[in-house]
Amino acid sequence: MELDEALADFLEQEGIFQKMFDVIWLVEQDGHCVCKCNSDGSCSITDETCYSVWGKKHRCANCVSQQAYNENRQHVKFEYANDRYYFVIARPVWLQGKKYALEFVMDVTTQFTQNKAGEENFVMNLIHELERVSSRDPFTGLFNKKHLLKALTASLQESQQTTAAEDAPLYLAIWDIDSFKQINDTYGHDAGDRILLCVANTLQHGIRKEDGITARFGGDEFAILFHNRDLASCERLLTAIKAEIDSDIHSSMVCNEKVCFRISVSYGLADIHGAATPEAAIHAADQHLYTHKRKVHKNDSRS
Repeated sequence: MELDEALADFLEQEGIFQKMFDVIWLVEQDGHCVCKCNSDGSCSITDETCYSVWGKKHRCANCVSQQAYNENRQHVKFEYANDRYYFVIARPVWLQGKKYALEFVMDVTTQFTQNKAGEENFVMNLIHELERVSSRDPFTGLFNKKHLLKALTASLQESQQTTAAEDAPLYLAIWDIDSFKQINDTYGHDAGDRILLCVANTLQHGIRKEDGITARFGGDEFAILFHNRDLASCERLLTAIKAEIDSDIHSSMVCNEKVCFRISVSYGLADIHGAATPEAAIHAADQHLYTHKRKVHKNDSRS
């Protein structure tokens, strides 16, 4: 039995009404869509990727098919593409002795956008806000660790499909603030918070959206996942940002009633094209960070 026939039989046996959905995809672990079923009940073999159907060049950071496959449970999300809104459900499934993710896609645009003239779309505004909030660090406004790990997972999977690092360069930088605990202990957490915001703002303005993803990794640690940047351009960006943060002019911006603080940061940059897991990629960048910190010693504050 062909795979499309097996999928059609499975949907019928499970009592899944295809007319409820605009399309149903059968997705392999790497995001390759091998079978497609339409709302009219027809199924066919296909050769696409789950992200290309959304008009993207790489796997979504919130890919529900990947999550369903890896975690063996159902996941849902809203997706926006080509001025349309979609509700997506993904669940793991076994067919012909092989594991897949089954992705159900429903166009819900009209359910959310049929408003009276001049009225704002409250539901969609709420969805967008929830998506934004769930991916952001509430204190700095940067992306959070969860979003970074999802993006890192997707980038590593994409890089594994290329044969050489120069075909799809992938670099990860980990930053931390030098002697941050000492600053907190000596001058209080208000001073530490000022410095965190100062560093976060500099990173946010120094890294454009097309350069990569900037995230607060935790505590006084930050991370940058670069997009299609070679080693030289990554180093130029990082060096410029570090110089700005370390400069006396910048440091004078972080003051309280009695003292201004000299801020310095350290970073480690790693080529993670060959990393097997997000944890391995982070470990590689961490090792470069520790090497950098051993070489560079700066004062942490000034009176």
